[in-house]
Amino acid sequence: MPPNDAPTIAVIVPTFNERGNPGPLVEQVSAALADRPFRIVFADDSTDGTTREIRDLARESVTISLNHSSSRRGLARAVVETLADVTEEFVVIMDGDLQHPPRLLPSLIATLTAGADIAVASRYAPGGRELGLSGPIRRLVSRQSTRAARLLLPQARQTTDPMSGFFAIRRTILDGATLQPVGFKILIEVLVRGHVRRVVDVPYTLDRRTRAASKASPLEGVRFLRHLVRLRAP
Repeated sequence: MPPNDAPTIAVIVPTFNERGNPGPLVEQVSAALADRPFRIVFADDSTDGTTREIRDLARESVTISLNHSSSRRGLARAVVETLADVTEEFVVIMDGDLQHPPRLLPSLIATLTAGADIAVASRYAPGGRELGLSGPIRRLVSRQSTRAARLLLPQARQTTDPMSGFFAIRRTILDGATLQPVGFKILIEVLVRGHVRRVVDVPYTLDRRTRAASKASPLEGVRFLRHLVRLRAP
């Protein structure tokens, strides 16, 4: 049994057409956080039956919630809208395609408990790897985007992986902050606009995708670079 003063945890999972993934994800997250008070919140924009799967899971467990929109919000906006309804002390953001291993959740939570404001699951910290980026072009784009973020934004230098989509935060660092992320990357926005004092990297291996296809595109890369410039502006 968790101690009475154990921090509450919300795991926000953005989903868009991830049919077949919610069940295994819930099973793995539940196993990883079995001794802690937690809730899984799906920020869902799906049109392929994923929403029905999540609703079925929510009927079976009070630890599962659904924030669904019938219009396409995009990952970042879906996460921000869901964050507005979260009251838990710790918040984890992770993808729904099983590339982010739920087994890392206890380490991220322990890092916050030890005093960090943000615990970043990093592919580039010593011991981290990236198996999930298919092809040399995608790997190159990812690394160059990381370099651009760290070059343009001093706040991004607090982590080896400012492009990570897998991280945990103290919810209070966003009190009074107005998040305006674009595309798929929200950690940069949190680093720049949040009240952040300490960031700690937790190395991990980005797993290969199991079912759903990647939503990334060259257009998303262009939008991200424009967003970096906007964040740099005073």
